[in-house]
Amino acid sequence: MNEREYHDHHYEAEAEKIQNTAVFTQVHDRVSRQFLRATRAGPHQRILSLGCGDGSIELRLAPHVAHVVGLDISSVAIERARAKAASAGLANVSFAVFEGDSASMEGFGKFDVVAAFAFLHHLDEAAIRDTLFAARKALRPGGVFYSADPNRRRLIGHFAGLVRSAYDRYHSPDERELDPEMLAALCSQAGFEPVIGYVDYFLGPLAWLAPGTPTWLARALEALDNAALGVPLLRRYASSFSLLARTSA
Repeated sequence: MNEREYHDHHYEAEAEKIQNTAVFTQVHDRVSRQFLRATRAGPHQRILSLGCGDGSIELRLAPHVAHVVGLDISSVAIERARAKAASAGLANVSFAVFEGDSASMEGFGKFDVVAAFAFLHHLDEAAIRDTLFAARKALRPGGVFYSADPNRRRLIGHFAGLVRSAYDRYHSPDERELDPEMLAALCSQAGFEPVIGYVDYFLGPLAWLAPGTPTWLARALEALDNAALGVPLLRRYASSFSLLARTSA
């Protein structure tokens, strides 16, 4: 099963059961807040989102910006995203299937922000480099690239063996954790000035492994997660990191 087949199957069979839960809602709400705060995206800006899936995050961003374009390799995911946008009555968000290569990003115009939520870790290093160069080309002067991906140093990775079946079930063929410094170096090569941050300690993985977590507990766990991210000695070992990369002069 390749990446496209995996994601088609996921959005046909399992996505709704996982992503409509209280804890997953908590995670996507937080991801959206973190993005808006980090990029300062506002009502006059166009956003390009790579690997948008069924548009869960993009639909959250749409009320705050001028327009969002979401791209994904899965036609099933794009169909779901379009249906959700129509149901929500959002006219400033659009979705399209793309091949996952940098060339297929062309033709959508220029953007103020290019986002990649849990996307880059599905690519090998050469493809990441190509994507960053393509993102740089798609940005207007002064534009921003933002990504969030699983961290190779993640503390919870030491416990993956305890939940191996669930871990394997929700990991596609090519994905893996990324090294923050490696990604920052690739961004610099593409002409960006990158800054690494840490955005999730354990709440994101919990959403996949324990989707039945009740709302009251999800809120309490987010507070605990945020507290862990605030400790300098701990945040380096967070489950996910962000990269905010501005175009250099």
